[in-house]
Amino acid sequence: MGWTLDEKLATLTFKEDPNPHIEVTDKIACQECQDRPCTHVCPASLYQWLEDQLVHTSEGCLECGSCRYICPSDVIDWTYPLGGYGVRFHWG
Repeated sequence: MGWTLDEKLATLTFKEDPNPHIEVTDKIACQECQDRPCTHVCPASLYQWLEDQLVHTSEGCLECGSCRYICPSDVIDWTYPLGGYGVRFHWG
């Protein structure tokens, strides 16, 4: 029997970079975004809408980079965390 996605994600650990590797550079453009694809494509659910404002975090990022490619306004500045920080995969 295989593992569920939640069970697999629970095996990951994260070392948060003191300088976040994700930045939203224009929150007004986000408010004007109709489809809000970042909230749908992020496998770690790091992008959420609270009281009509985008809230995001970089802690727990799986480092797939999907958010930067899917953003129609190109306002998500995403880079890999500094060496030694970020996600740690236990089983490859």
